[in-house]
Amino acid sequence: MTEREQRDLARRIADGSNVFDFEKALELVQLMPDEAEKLIRRREEGAKNRERLKRACERLHQAALEFR
Repeated sequence: MTEREQRDLARRIADGSNVFDFEKALELVQLMPDEAEKLIRRREEGAKNRERLKRACERLHQAALEFR
């Protein structure tokens, strides 16, 4: 992984994180690149799941409104 790729990955980890600032994220990427990539994948999967749940709740809400 190039230095630029490491910095990009670290930035993605640090963005929106309550745990990692950029420097700590960069350290993680440099020491454990596979784990850093897994962290990003899990975060993306979580965001997708939250979006699916939001849509399901909206459909349920609409169904409840129609049932009334």
